[in-house]
Amino acid sequence: MKQTLLYTLTSTLAIALNFTACSDASNNTPRYQTAKDKVELNVSFADKKWDGKTVPKDEVCSDYNKRGGNSPALSISNLPTKVNYIILSFSDESFKGMSHGGHGVVGYKVKDANSTLIIPSIHGETFTLPTGFNSIRKHQGEQFKKKKGAYLPPCSGGNGNLYVVEIKAIERPSQKDGNYTLLGDANISIGVY
Repeated sequence: MKQTLLYTLTSTLAIALNFTACSDASNNTPRYQTAKDKVELNVSFADKKWDGKTVPKDEVCSDYNKRGGNSPALSISNLPTKVNYIILSFSDESFKGMSHGGHGVVGYKVKDANSTLIIPSIHGETFTLPTGFNSIRKHQGEQFKKKKGAYLPPCSGGNGNLYVVEIKAIERPSQKDGNYTLLGDANISIGVY
């Protein structure tokens, strides 16, 4: 009995370790190997209505707005030349249930790694995304009866929660079984709501 239990536990642990080497089991996003020359990305808002201090009133969720708001358009510079994919993880840093990408994780295909890249905004509370985007992990707001979608705009009802987006510049493999490489990253506050 002890030998069977030990074998079962060892097998389960081996399977779990093998799975987490390929992806992050907690949020289904790809795992990366980090480039030796990883850089800090320079990120700013491409739309002046966003200041990083206060979330614009018309860009919050539909619970407090006529419609689900949009994410901010972002300007990213200091991009490594090999980048071909950007991952955006939206979070409410004040609420554990919606941190770590709880407001959605989306990917954006980079066609040309120019000196500056503009990432367009996306609509909230929908899975219809602009060309070049894909949903990596839908937002977790469904557990709080929020409309389904790839991205949930800030939705705390004005309780002073801090919203951020984590940006990762990735070299995505051309083959399905290749490794993702983290080339650069940054975090930016999109504001308090």
